[in-house]
Amino acid sequence: MYDLLYTLYENEEGYTESLYDGVGWTEEVKTFLRYNANKALMNLGQDPLFPDSADDVNPIVMNGISTGTSNHDFFSQVGNGYLLGEVEAMQDDDYNYGLD
Repeated sequence: MYDLLYTLYENEEGYTESLYDGVGWTEEVKTFLRYNANKALMNLGQDPLFPDSADDVNPIVMNGISTGTSNHDFFSQVGNGYLLGEVEAMQDDDYNYGLD
């Protein structure tokens, strides 16, 4: 299992370098890759392979994938968490603008 995971990690390393070397984010992304690989192993009941933990990952990235935080745009009802929109039935009087 660990050999397969490391082979997959090496593939992701190459892909990450090709995408992020130009903007200088390669090492941060590789840290996340290692953290994510460890998380997959632990979900399978295995010991982690890499020394990286959630504390090593950029906090902005961790906030974006966290299910404990959410951010919603009031007008478009778009966000990164689940929020049920509130609906109010319309009445005929809603269209009587200044017609008193």
